[in-house]
Formats: sequence, structure tokens, C-alpha cells
Amino acid sequence: MKMRYDHEDDVLMIWFDTDKKVYTAEQVGSSILHTTQQGEPVLLEILNAREFVVDLVRTALSPTEAAAD
Repeated sequence: MKMRYDHEDDVLMIWFDTDKKVYTAEQVGSSILHTTQQGEPVLLEILNAREFVVDLVRTALSPTEAAAD
């Protein structure tokens, strides 16, 4: 796996397999998944990555409902 962050475009790119060829890409919300012709994931692009990472960390650090009981 390989990751790269583009500061200028605020995009986090995560390659699952750098040897496979991308056939198609589908955007859902602020992420784009690139897949092979067989549907295997090759690359995940997370747009607005700063916001995504902040939300991820905030969620990971917040107490769960079970712990509040």
C-alpha cells in the first residue's frame, strides 16, 4: 500500500496496488474509488482530506455511547 497527500489540492491518495491498471472510477461524496476491470480496488482518493482526517480523529477520540452508560 502507498499513500500520498497533495497539499495544493487537499487530496489524500491511497494506492492498494500500484501494479494494476485502473479501468473505471466512481465518486461517492468526497471520495473516488478507482477499480480494475474485474472490480478490484486500485486507488482511493479522499477529497477535502484535511476535513476528513479531522473528523476521523474527532470520532476516534470521542467517547462512545456504551462508555457513557
